[in-house]
Amino acid sequence: MALTKTSITIPDELLQEARAVSTNFSGLVTEALTEYLRQRRTQKAMESFGAWEKGNEDGVATVNRLRSEGGRDYAGRTD
Repeated sequence: MALTKTSITIPDELLQEARAVSTNFSGLVTEALTEYLRQRRTQKAMESFGAWEKGNEDGVATVNRLRSEGGRDYAGRTD
């Protein structure tokens, strides 16, 4: 995994608390950001459940319609 150096601005109190928990601030921020993004992806997936319920066609019909719009040029594949 490639690493990128960045600069962030946070409240002093938060930095002091973070340093009290870990001597590796970058590792702590990486761990916290990884967990935050995992939770956001899960939340997004949960919010999408049932999104197709209001459709007028069943799932097979929807997939077939989407595939027929422009041939098989989906998911990087062509006819």
